[in-house]
Amino acid sequence: MDFNGANSKKKKKFALGSEVLQALFENGRSPLSEQFMRWKLWAKWEEVVGPTIAKNAEPVGFQRGVLYVWVRNSTWMQQMIFMKDPIRDTINQKFENNFVKYIKFTLDRREVPQSDDMQFKEMIQKIAPKEEDQE
Repeated sequence: MDFNGANSKKKKKFALGSEVLQALFENGRSPLSEQFMRWKLWAKWEEVVGPTIAKNAEPVGFQRGVLYVWVRNSTWMQQMIFMKDPIRDTINQKFENNFVKYIKFTLDRREVPQSDDMQFKEMIQKIAPKEEDQE
């Protein structure tokens, strides 16, 4: 009996299962797909905007196609306003067309509409904490 062949079949089925779940989350029809896409954007924020912007601006909310981004100060607010459309276009290109319809910047995290976003983000951070949280 070939144990390597049996293991590779199990791994293949597992890979296919994960592909099915990812497709389910990303297709936009699942109730969890928007939350999954938000988590994915939060997790890949630095990759999307680059390290300099990521240190000075952070996504803090998402509701009905509007991405709320906190910025460090008014200087960065002005800079981000000029980059709003390219950032939105990059997000939609990397994730899903029309996922983000509009970006709203804020200096005050309390201005973000409260929804399940924070609870979801906290839940994800418990499951997959950031590296600096683990230290």
